[in-house]
Amino acid sequence: MAALSLPVIALGNFSEAVMIVEDSVDRVVSRFTNLPEYEDLSYLRAGIDRGYAREIFGMPQVTKDLGAGQSAEYYFHKKYLLTLLVQSGEVTAFTVISLQDGFAPQVFEGWGGPLGEFTFAEMKGMPGAFLVDWTKNSALYLELVNLGGGSLNQKAYAGWVNYGSGMETAGLSALYKSVLTGEATENNRNQVRAEVRPNLFGWGRLSLTDIRNSILSPTDLGHYLSAYQ
Repeated sequence: MAALSLPVIALGNFSEAVMIVEDSVDRVVSRFTNLPEYEDLSYLRAGIDRGYAREIFGMPQVTKDLGAGQSAEYYFHKKYLLTLLVQSGEVTAFTVISLQDGFAPQVFEGWGGPLGEFTFAEMKGMPGAFLVDWTKNSALYLELVNLGGGSLNQKAYAGWVNYGSGMETAGLSALYKSVLTGEATENNRNQVRAEVRPNLFGWGRLSLTDIRNSILSPTDLGHYLSAYQ
């Protein structure tokens, strides 16, 4: 009996060793490239099971209750912030914010390009609804983008957040003021879309308001990053 159990134990040890080696290789590759992170993010889809997402990204560091059975689960990586919006165990939407210049996963396939390397206006899809915020500490711009057949059953999100990569803020303050005062927003929005490059992308079946509610403030992000990195 003992002789029969030895190969099983050895096999288990071998499997664990392989996993350790693979993790070590990924860490080394990640130090010099973004390929492991790009591969992980490529598996994201709205509608996937939360358990599947956790097999890829592990357990979230923070979970926030958004009400109505919806929660936001946050994954803090030195290169990006991943947010999964989850209801009844299903990922109903997700967003990814690049936190480093040069971290540029391919987004929206042929309709977009590497994140941070194209402006909103350079996306091929037609712009839809938008949200803008501009305060002393927080600034963001979000929009829905019609990407043809690929976005018939779910929405595509593009955005810029002030703690993400890239520093362009052209027109955001003026656009926010025009929204507050009820003035025409077309010219100001066109300036934003022509000059600002998205550092956020995502997909899902939720409204822009839901997405906005899931985005952390710079203060909250700084608190969580200091605690979990």
